[in-house]
Amino acid sequence: MDASFPLGLSPLQRRKRSAILDGAKTVFLRQSFALARMDDVAAAAGVGKQTVYRHFKSKEALFVGLVMSMCAEVGALLANPQREPSDDSPEAELHALGSLLAQILIAPDVLRLYRAIVAEAERLPELGQVFYENGAKVVRAIAANILRKRFDESTAALRAATFINLVLGDAYLELSIGYAVPDVEARFALQIDEAVAAALR
Repeated sequence: MDASFPLGLSPLQRRKRSAILDGAKTVFLRQSFALARMDDVAAAAGVGKQTVYRHFKSKEALFVGLVMSMCAEVGALLANPQREPSDDSPEAELHALGSLLAQILIAPDVLRLYRAIVAEAERLPELGQVFYENGAKVVRAIAANILRKRFDESTAALRAATFINLVLGDAYLELSIGYAVPDVEARFALQIDEAVAAALR
């Protein structure tokens, strides 16, 4: 369940909250957190500013909610990566996971979210925790679950962390700081191949 949507919301409240999060995504990821105004979010969401504050008590709380929501979207996509129906080997599953992870994380809005989190993490420490618990930790758990087909639990967890780091590699670092990566798909393909081989070695 998406933790950015509390239990007990009516269908109308859920629709409004979803609209607010969509508006926040538009505003925060285009203007930066520092420049974003709640008035702008309300306008982008098509609701009144008081409605925004009924759902999120502050701009900081709204940003945390946006991070949780986007992480939940990514987690849902990664939980079922596409692969050949007949191939459920760890190699195929890891390759599908790595390919989908790279594809998602280099999307412009996801890169903008990561940069915004890094920019605000010192001022809003809870942001880093929310991102780790709902993002990085979830991805590692998915990889570890695959690797438990071949290794014990502690080894699977360790290799899952290494796998994720190798999938992202230097190419993701370069993209996250705004460096134009030539042949980005080929770079990630090589990194994913190496990550799979290292995880199962």
